[in-house]
Amino acid sequence: MGKDVNSTEPGSEEAATARLLEVVRSFTTTHVAWKPLLIGAVITGDDRMRLYFRSPEKDRTYGADVRTSHTGPGLLGALASQAFLANEHLHQPSDDPHCDVLVDLTDY
Repeated sequence: MGKDVNSTEPGSEEAATARLLEVVRSFTTTHVAWKPLLIGAVITGDDRMRLYFRSPEKDRTYGADVRTSHTGPGLLGALASQAFLANEHLHQPSDDPHCDVLVDLTDY
């Protein structure tokens, strides 16, 4: 039998898309000055995506690598926290032209 097109199993394209939409919806609120602004996202592989945030304080764009299967309330709360993305111990140099700094949150 072929794969169910409507499957929401982890790793499927449909599941990744659904998770991405959940993330976007969670950040689609009235923007406040202290909160990082979600400016984009891209699915980078099976169970992975990169979220792009604009820093509220610095002229900097963060790329946060996350697992689509782990986009629960804890991770979303951490991403919305100004201090979490600003933690320089988590920063890695970026080779992505869309962000200045990478933050690997795939194990979060």
